Amino acid sequence: MKQRHSFSDLLYHLVLRTKNREHLIVSEEDENRLCGFFKKKAHDLDAYIEEFGTWYDHVHILLRTKPTHPLSDVYGQLKGFAAYAWQKNRPTQPFKWNDGVWIVTVSPNDCDILREYIRNQRIHHSENQLIPCFEPENNEELRRT
Repeated sequence: MKQRHSFSDLLYHLVLRTKNREHLIVSEEDENRLCGFFKKKAHDLDAYIEEFGTWYDHVHILLRTKPTHPLSDVYGQLKGFAAYAWQKNRPTQPFKWNDGVWIVTVSPNDCDILREYIRNQRIHHSENQLIPCFEPENNEELRRT
């Protein structure tokens, strides 16, 4: 039997918003906890979180996954697990996501600026130094989910 080998290098930039854009991610501790939930579930799904960053009401993720895993299943399970785990750890602070997600594909050769941007979300937002093409509300044709 002939062996077949395939290679894929699929990267996605995802932005997930909290329900009604509530400010639920208020501290670095919240960000680290949420990142841990996402990374745990991504590992279970055979996916990898390359970068993770938050602002009070949304999360930016650079995600690597296989083409055999439907992207909608991956992000749905990531969102579901993160909300569930948050609730379990903080039962007095409900956590819900908005429906949908903002996703764009990313070339592995062109993502250095994006990596830095995601990693430093709190700095970019607090100093109002946003890069419009990386923010859904500034990219009208891609904001429909």
